[in-house]
Amino acid sequence: MKQIEDLLETITPERQERLLNPQMSDWFRTLFLGKYGFRVYDIKVGRKWVMMRSNNHRARIPVEKFKTLAFVTWRRDCETATYNPKETRKREWYKDYGFNKPPRDYFLDPKHLHWT
Repeated sequence: MKQIEDLLETITPERQERLLNPQMSDWFRTLFLGKYGFRVYDIKVGRKWVMMRSNNHRARIPVEKFKTLAFVTWRRDCETATYNPKETRKREWYKDYGFNKPPRDYFLDPKHLHWT
């Protein structure tokens, strides 16, 4: 039986890979911006669906919707990791986190941004 992978650090290459490029049969535990705020979720990726479980919330969402929500979570983590009110960010800070252009410039499907 496959073991669950713990990805509780917010900025790691493994977490970036799992959130931005989910593969079928991935199974990991991470902080995720869910329906009730940031919680630790157990996430299991299937062929069409993603099962997400926290201590008080369960959801089965389509893979495409999960990709959008995971992108929003990763974008938020990157922006907060580079935020410092006393200093300015370097010009192309987003390239260190796997983005080709500023993260706010990506088009996101509005149907995938809300939880049901």
